[in-house]
Amino acid sequence: MSLPQLPATLRAASRVHARLLDNFIELTRAELDKQSCAFAQESLRELLEALRTDRKHYGSIAGLVAVVDNRAA
Repeated sequence: MSLPQLPATLRAASRVHARLLDNFIELTRAELDKQSCAFAQESLRELLEALRTDRKHYGSIAGLVAVVDNRAA
C-alpha cells in the first residue's frame, strides 16, 4: 500500500521547519554543555527531547532523513 502524495508546499514548509529545528537543537546542545546548574541541565534535556520529536515528525513529512544524534544528552 502506498502513502498519499503530500502537496509540494507542505513538504517545502516542513523542510524549513526541520532545518530550523536542526539549528535550535544544535544551539540547545551547546547551551547544555555550558550549564553547571542541574535544574537548567534537566530542563534543556527535556527541551532537546521535545525538539528531536518535532524534528522527526517534520522530517518524515518533508521526506528527509532523520537526524541521528549519538551524543548523550
